[in-house]
Amino acid sequence: MNKGVLIFANNNRQIDYAKMAVVSGSLAAKHLKVPVSLATDETTVAWMKQSGQWQEALTVFDKIIAKNTPQDLQQRKFFDGPTSTTAPFKNSTRPSAWSVTPYERTLLIDCDYFIMSDALNEYWEVDSPLLISDQYNDIQDQSRAGWLDSYVSDTGVKLLWATTVMFTKNDETKIFFDLVEHIRKNYRRFADVYRFDNRIYRNDIAFGIAKHILYGFETDKGYSLPSVLSVPDQDMIVDVENGAIKVLSKNLNDYTLCSIKDRDIHLMNKQAVLRNIDKIKETV
Repeated sequence: MNKGVLIFANNNRQIDYAKMAVVSGSLAAKHLKVPVSLATDETTVAWMKQSGQWQEALTVFDKIIAKNTPQDLQQRKFFDGPTSTTAPFKNSTRPSAWSVTPYERTLLIDCDYFIMSDALNEYWEVDSPLLISDQYNDIQDQSRAGWLDSYVSDTGVKLLWATTVMFTKNDETKIFFDLVEHIRKNYRRFADVYRFDNRIYRNDIAFGIAKHILYGFETDKGYSLPSVLSVPDQDMIVDVENGAIKVLSKNLNDYTLCSIKDRDIHLMNKQAVLRNIDKIKETV
């Protein structure tokens, strides 16, 4: 069975997701020793060529799969520590992962997820066609995590973190991804049933509900991927030194300095990532 990593990246005018994806893909290839493919849109490809990223991307990615630019754009607030900006958010293409992946066994990751270890290699041979992380793990401690980091709503089902998903391309997972797409297209209807906020489409919610339905409206007790170690977007990356990412982690009235090394990490402050992307690249 051939296996590989798939990363989605669709740029907007404020955030260069493709640049993050190149570094994320390089780290995945380094630590997991498998090919990595990029799923993107034609506008992002054009920017990669214009900005000089294209040749490097060709050396990093096994395949670059470009589709039409997503049309159902939504706006969201992107935090950069204490400040924020509103920009388009193109995250509606993730349900197409099953159809676009060139691999039989795929690890699907966000482009702001940086693989710094070989820990996920343990899951390629797990006897389960679908593995999703079911827990958010804050870089500081769980006191900053809220109910909606674990459940789709106050009364809803378990939230799954689509930041990391591993699946085998078979009939069962085809049904799962078709169901995710159905939920995406009927998001408001499912929001009425599961009582979640429908203003911004979230893959984490759609994946959680789809798996809940697929497993007979019960919480799946099977295997899952490790918890997603995360740096929230109100935290600030201040430096990358000797392979360690140093972060000012926000408390109620002050900050705590944290250091992350040799751990897979979800860096949610996109602007802070891009300010430090060259230093992160040095860890490849």
